[in-house]
Amino acid sequence: MVILDVKRSEKKNEFLYETTVKTGVSDLLKELCEVHNLRLKVLRLAVTCKELAKHGPIRPEETRGISDDLSKVTELDVNAYGQPTNPDEHGMRTGCPPPPEVAEVLSRTAEEAEAAVSVELVAQKRSLDKQTCQMMIDNMRGAVMIAYPAFHRLPVYDPTRQELEDKEELDGVTDLQAVLDYATTNLWWAGKELQVGKTLEEYVGRNEKTKIVAKLVPKSAGAPVREPRVDEATHKAMLAHYYKKQEEQKKLQADEDDSYLDSEWANPKALKDALVGGGRPISWRPGGR
Repeated sequence: MVILDVKRSEKKNEFLYETTVKTGVSDLLKELCEVHNLRLKVLRLAVTCKELAKHGPIRPEETRGISDDLSKVTELDVNAYGQPTNPDEHGMRTGCPPPPEVAEVLSRTAEEAEAAVSVELVAQKRSLDKQTCQMMIDNMRGAVMIAYPAFHRLPVYDPTRQELEDKEELDGVTDLQAVLDYATTNLWWAGKELQVGKTLEEYVGRNEKTKIVAKLVPKSAGAPVREPRVDEATHKAMLAHYYKKQEEQKKLQADEDDSYLDSEWANPKALKDALVGGGRPISWRPGGR
């Protein structure tokens, strides 16, 4: 299987994907965009599920950000959903989470979903596919159904419900919302745009045991930035090495102590003294004997 290290401009949107050299570029591009979008959906849903388990559903738009003190001088009731048991300090949610045991299940399921699609999988050399992403979404859907059966008492404007009903509003730019449409996306590798209508074999050869770094880029963005010549770990090691050498050089320049010149090893005549007379002092007597 050919392993693709798929990247965007942000490192946190990186994942590994397995395919074959016989796969067409068109089909591959569509699959990569689907996995990328599903992965972002899992992350968005996980964030909203953890907030839902902590502070309950989101407030209506007209009462978001309003404190209890401010609500006393307005006609808006910030506690219309119920008396808060865990108030949201930002005033965005009702403060009425589900029961603790249910909230714990919801939070744990969301954390497991985040770990299943995390960027850390790249370092662990674990690939990602559509089935894994969909399974995580289904798991979180089940946890939400436990807390709110049939979405009972979960408003239609709550982000968690919108994600599960595929009614979320995405701007395509904000973090976790930068979804891709394969019709307006290009796949780049080694400074070349992979042309639709060709197969992956025409670019990487017939060897199935190949790993390449591919980038998903909108057609309007042009060519992506090339990959650095050294990896991040090597770059950090190089910076640490040169910083250490620089500090040592600074210490040597600041050290003006010349007491070491009195040491035996610093004697410039040490070699001559060792060779002449075996290192013993030379004595002279009158008469040459």
